Amino acid sequence: MNPKRYLNRIRGWFPKEPSMPRDKLKMAETKVSKTKPWWWKSLWIVTVLATIASAVAGYFLLDVPLERAVGGVALTFLCIAFAYYIRVRPSMRINRAVYILIGITPIGIILWFICSFILNRVIITSASGTLPLFLASGAVCLGVGALIGDWIGKRRGYTLAMMP
Repeated sequence: MNPKRYLNRIRGWFPKEPSMPRDKLKMAETKVSKTKPWWWKSLWIVTVLATIASAVAGYFLLDVPLERAVGGVALTFLCIAFAYYIRVRPSMRINRAVYILIGITPIGIILWFICSFILNRVIITSASGTLPLFLASGAVCLGVGALIGDWIGKRRGYTLAMMP
């Protein structure tokens, strides 16, 4: 009974680097720092100005209520800030959350639509009990979409496309 042999076998399951936490994956790192494109700074400036201009045009020209225009601008600014954050300060958690959301949004919703269509056309003939089944199938399909998104992200090393 050689304890060193068993220790080496168990050690093979864990990362070799002592500074890396054992329960977290390591995001793929690039050795060379990529330079940002020449249009990078102007992209964000134009995006903010276009948001403000569309809100002003909507308020004055399309008779959009003021609270809707301000609410739309605030929501758009939150989305712009999130997009800027995931591009400028990428991290493993944020990238994993983005991949899970990408999995839920198109994949999970399409699966839910297909599942609802099949359940309503083929299996269910009466109208009783459709809403609970609809919601349950939605939870399952959105969960499967999240798992697929996480799986895709894990295969890509949780790196987003065109990361600076």
